[in-house]
Amino acid sequence: MPQHPLSRTLLCAALVAASLSTFCVPAAAESLPAYPFIHVTGSAFQQVMPDIAALDFEAVALDADPAAARAVLDARVGEARALMQQLGMDPEDVIVREVRQSQPKDRQPATGGPVYELRADVHIEVRNVSNWRALAGGLLGKPNLDGFASSFDLSAMDQVTDQLVTEAVQDARRRAAVIAGADGRKVGALAGATPQELKNLSTAMGLDRGEFRYQRNTSNARSADAADPDTLLMVQAIKLRQPVDAIFRIEGPVPAKRK
Repeated sequence: MPQHPLSRTLLCAALVAASLSTFCVPAAAESLPAYPFIHVTGSAFQQVMPDIAALDFEAVALDADPAAARAVLDARVGEARALMQQLGMDPEDVIVREVRQSQPKDRQPATGGPVYELRADVHIEVRNVSNWRALAGGLLGKPNLDGFASSFDLSAMDQVTDQLVTEAVQDARRRAAVIAGADGRKVGALAGATPQELKNLSTAMGLDRGEFRYQRNTSNARSADAADPDTLLMVQAIKLRQPVDAIFRIEGPVPAKRK
């Protein structure tokens, strides 16, 4: 087949009109393989239980003295570290970020000096998910803590992803065989494959588990009052889907009826 840059629409139309021995590629490409081929998308799905997690929340304190408000924040973080130590966790896995000070208008008294509000984002890495329920349950409902959010992941995510890619390519080959068989042909060697972005179909309370890293989104975080404690304490399964784009050679002669 001659190489020629075509738009997706023109490409599909030209291939269909010319012969069913090649199949339309739903992607913009400046050149096509010089051999008959099939372009398909395969996918694989796995549901796995996590072994690591992250707990995020906000510590909030209000006082006329900013130093006193900061002392409250430090005390709450200290309580979190103490609880972690009781559970055999490393207290250094607590990260406090973005301590912010403001004078909220709706909290100011009619007379007297200003009232200060201090907020701090707190992130806890949970390296053993078996500690999750005791940790989250011990912090949920404590004064000055709000905006709880959870996320879960796998320490062996790379291995799971590799397995998903393998299964997705196998699924693509199966789909290609169905298409080729419909025209009396056979599927040949894999000519090329590109994994698409791994899709996480899990739902996490407050935070979306994209990459396992601290990435607080205050617009998505829910307050402890609004959060369902049972939902926060639940270790949620991770549902993963891996799509793959693949190109296979077509083997066998063109059926006589198409010549």
